[in-house]
Amino acid sequence: MSMIKARHQLFVYSFFKMYTLAKMKTNFNSVKVNGVIDVTDHSVLLIANHISWWDGFWALYLSMKVFRKKYHFMMLEKELRKRWLFSFSGGFSIAQGAKSVIDSLNYSAELLKDKNNLVLMFPQGKLHSMHDDNFRFQKGVERILSKTQNTKVVFLASIIDYFEHPKPDVNFYIKEYNSEHQSFTDIESAYRKFYKNSVEHQKQIIL
Repeated sequence: MSMIKARHQLFVYSFFKMYTLAKMKTNFNSVKVNGVIDVTDHSVLLIANHISWWDGFWALYLSMKVFRKKYHFMMLEKELRKRWLFSFSGGFSIAQGAKSVIDSLNYSAELLKDKNNLVLMFPQGKLHSMHDDNFRFQKGVERILSKTQNTKVVFLASIIDYFEHPKPDVNFYIKEYNSEHQSFTDIESAYRKFYKNSVEHQKQIIL
């Protein structure tokens, strides 16, 4: 079975963007972005922790408000077939353990050749508790990077706190990943360090 490619249908994509902005406004007390990265002339491979239903919408919000790119995201094939509408807003499939994994990774690399694109990946593959900082990435990121030349790899850590509000504050920590090697283990180790530093920064907030 062939992979499902992203197809940005104007009405559906516009709906999801408006839906995301509305949900962010009504469900969170505040939204803060920590970090500044210039991606004007580069495509973006966004590598994020996977902790909730919100993750894809948070990344779309950042794609609109911070990176200003056309949003694409990798999604498990069985889930994308259930939620096929997502393919009209940038979703494309990956089937773990199948030969089509290579097709999905190559497709990601093709998307990233366009500086106007952003591709979101959750290298953990599955949802994890936000308290789990022992990241174990699945392979694939390094294959994508070996086929791209004008892409910035951006780490994203999403952290929420409530403090004195009934609605949570959502804090996005972003950082550009730089490495000459860009091997699987290098990226995993670098993200683990980045995430722990983000948490340490968050822990300094006292109200």
